[in-house]
Amino acid sequence: MNTYQNYEKRKKNNSNKMLRRFIILLIPAIFAVCAVSAQVNVEISQEKVLENGQKFYLHTVQQGQTLYSICKAYSAKEKDVLNANPELQSGTLSIGQIIKIPIENEISKDGKYIVYTVKKGETLYSLLKRFETTEKEFYEANPKLSRNESIRAGDEIYFPVKEKKNENVIVKKPEEEPKQNVITPRDETKYIYHTVAKGETLYKLTKQYDISLDELVAENPSLADRPLSIGETIRVPRKQIALVKQEENNKEEKNEEPEHNIIRPVNSENAEVVETEPDTMVVLTDKKDFSIALLMSFETEANLRDLANQEKRKVPQKIRTATERAVDFYSGCLVALENFRHDDVKIRFKAYDIGKDNTILTTMVGEGKLDNVDMIIGPAYKSQVDYLNSLNLGIPMLLPFVTDENVLKSNPNNIMLNPSKQDIRNEVAKYASSIANSNALIIKGTSDDSKVAASKYVEAMQNVGVKATELNFNGSSIEALGSALVKGAENIIIMTFENEMTATRVLSQVFKLCNDYKITLIADPRIMNYESIDPNYYVEVRFTYYSDISIDYKNLDVKTFISRFHNAFLCEPNTDAYIAADAINYFVPLMQKAGKTFAGIIDQNYVQEGLGGKRQYVKNSGYSANSYSNKEVYLYTIQKDYSFSIVYPTENSTDNK
Repeated sequence: MNTYQNYEKRKKNNSNKMLRRFIILLIPAIFAVCAVSAQVNVEISQEKVLENGQKFYLHTVQQGQTLYSICKAYSAKEKDVLNANPELQSGTLSIGQIIKIPIENEISKDGKYIVYTVKKGETLYSLLKRFETTEKEFYEANPKLSRNESIRAGDEIYFPVKEKKNENVIVKKPEEEPKQNVITPRDETKYIYHTVAKGETLYKLTKQYDISLDELVAENPSLADRPLSIGETIRVPRKQIALVKQEENNKEEKNEEPEHNIIRPVNSENAEVVETEPDTMVVLTDKKDFSIALLMSFETEANLRDLANQEKRKVPQKIRTATERAVDFYSGCLVALENFRHDDVKIRFKAYDIGKDNTILTTMVGEGKLDNVDMIIGPAYKSQVDYLNSLNLGIPMLLPFVTDENVLKSNPNNIMLNPSKQDIRNEVAKYASSIANSNALIIKGTSDDSKVAASKYVEAMQNVGVKATELNFNGSSIEALGSALVKGAENIIIMTFENEMTATRVLSQVFKLCNDYKITLIADPRIMNYESIDPNYYVEVRFTYYSDISIDYKNLDVKTFISRFHNAFLCEPNTDAYIAADAINYFVPLMQKAGKTFAGIIDQNYVQEGLGGKRQYVKNSGYSANSYSNKEVYLYTIQKDYSFSIVYPTENSTDNK
């Protein structure tokens, strides 16, 4: 729960950090490719300790090492390391600091043995079966052990590393003798043959290939009671998605209507099958090299001019607000991409400063810089989004800042990371309907956009049975506000504009009526940035803002992200960084499965439990093929102590969303 005063304090404290991050990220490398591959050299420690039956490496942090680089070197999960070292959850690494790294399957120096620490309740028989080792092989590997003694919890024992055949899969014919095996050639059309790398687990592979554990074990029975071995080859059934075109052709020959393409949803283990667009072709890919283009208005040159002028005038240096958001989003992408540093997959992530018009975009397209791109993130401005859509590039675009639902209605393959304006209006209306005896007043300005928004708010309110009235703001005051308010009712006042002068006047007028009426004023969160508004006004009008983000700072994944972000940039992530990280974690696995056709396998029933809260991408009425918006909206209301609390959705309302 964050207070308004703390919000202002953090905003000032982060100014210098943002400036430094702008210089580090953009000045030297704005046009450089960020290839996702391991870079940091971490030497494995030989010092170990045993605590409560769990064995740990004792690693001494060296200069330049991060939590991510250390975990990668030891093939350890960041969650496990943070659990073993609680002090890391709220701080950064220090040179010389000693941290504990949990040891799972340790390999001996000569590479011949798995070094295993016996856990409570384990027997020699169960371990021999798990590690596929005979009793004779075991005692040869452990000559100091006596056959007459039982193994005990805490004992360090050795199992031979089994060599695996990489080129063929051996299966038994039922009619033959048990000792006779037949070598079955690879069937690349039905299976993917995956060679296990260091650090990979069964769980990670089920996520990578979108397959259940039962399906994986059914094709590789020996995995039922043993861990993966480095270098072994396992067989993964291919998903039957790439047969769409042939099936449609066959139906056309029979004069039948083509059925929807049925595919298994991604990132949802228990979800039902989903239907894709009838005219959409989704093809799984075996590509190992993907390209993402981040198109943002960083305005590098303009900011450098501003900084130089600010220095001359001896005023605090700061970069433009739009640039701050772009830098935050870029930073979140970089940290999240660390999750995809697989040896066999390369992601080329390139950031472009495209300015605020279409000049640079036109040049980029002419030079073919977007020809081999699998995913576009951005642009930030609707005019630039409209321009790219007019070119029919066939590349899915993730839109981090544009929220006009008309973009989704007019164009395919557009995915809004935030709720559309219509999503927000619908959820605000649902909130109003959840309050007994509510009276909705929609304040519209003189601009066409404000008038259209007010009309759509009234429609959304009426759809859920809430009475709504439009009131005009004439530039200085709200006309007929006093007569429209109802005593004894919850008067929900909604502003459809957010510029500083008008927002200040509206809050001033509503503030004067708070003693006589129960009021909740709902508006865009950006008005909290205006210094001309007395913070006390927010409390008295019960200021409520809408957001697509809800961060649980007690969540271990959030703590991990904050730690990694802090290690990289020496500051905490802002809202846009969380949105970026959730987008990377959601859409990159889809891209790895289906390349630039990944928008066709989005599961509308899947709810991502992200770093920034829940995210569910849905296709509203009238949206074009493979265009989606994130429907999740949160409403926060200020309290007397200047803290903000979530008032929507509640536990009861979540089931109805």
